Amino acid sequence: MSEQANSNKKKLKLILASLTIIALSIAGFIYWRYLEIYPSTDNAYIQGNIINIAPQIAGKIKQLSVANNLQVKQGQQLFSIDSEPYKIALNKARARLELDQKNADRIITLATEGRASKAEGDEAKAKLEVSKATLAEAELNLKYTQVAAPVAGTITNLTLREGDVVAQGNPLFALVETSHWWVDANYKETQLHRIRTGQAAEIKLDMYPGVVFHGVVDSISSGSGAAFSLLPPENATGNWVKVTQRFTVRVKLLEPDPLHPFRIGASSTVTINTAK
Repeated sequence: MSEQANSNKKKLKLILASLTIIALSIAGFIYWRYLEIYPSTDNAYIQGNIINIAPQIAGKIKQLSVANNLQVKQGQQLFSIDSEPYKIALNKARARLELDQKNADRIITLATEGRASKAEGDEAKAKLEVSKATLAEAELNLKYTQVAAPVAGTITNLTLREGDVVAQGNPLFALVETSHWWVDANYKETQLHRIRTGQAAEIKLDMYPGVVFHGVVDSISSGSGAAFSLLPPENATGNWVKVTQRFTVRVKLLEPDPLHPFRIGASSTVTINTAK
């Protein structure tokens, strides 16, 4: 009986071991298949449009209406530049135009009567056109003294102060647009064969545990990150080592949640549903 019992125990252990191996194999296959259908990566970061705010004229900051990290609406005033020099320039342009208009009228009348040459008439007309252009430029420059937000967004990297003298075209701070967000997910090349544009994706941000955001695949990069680096690898050398490359898959975020605002550069995990 003892030998029979030992034999039965061995058979039972063998059966249990076989069942365990089969179960692990099935679980491994299911997990592998899941990764095939739902490729995921945690090498992903939130991105958005960054607009550099720069004045189109030079001058002294007269009024600063915003602060760092402040939310602004489209069209809201950001700052103003001292307008007095541009008002003076506008008055000069108006006076010059008025004078050139009178001179042009007189010379054209004389040219019509034959008491002035056609060349003098043409010169008077040209001066009049230059004066009109100068006036239009002066009016535009005066308008540029008021700088408003081109889009709704968040003020960042603001060091500007009232009284600062700014140069034309010199970026002063950044405005992060809050209406368009996406995730740049860097997938391995071995994960790309099922990924297509238009597929649904789930995004989880490290800063908001347990919150799931939804998106859609917008585009897939045509080159790897290494291909666009400043110093791309020289694979033709004798010390070549094969490295799995990563390609950026851009996932457009849908319906931002005001309670969980996005922030550029935030780490995230992206999972794409390639079954559809």
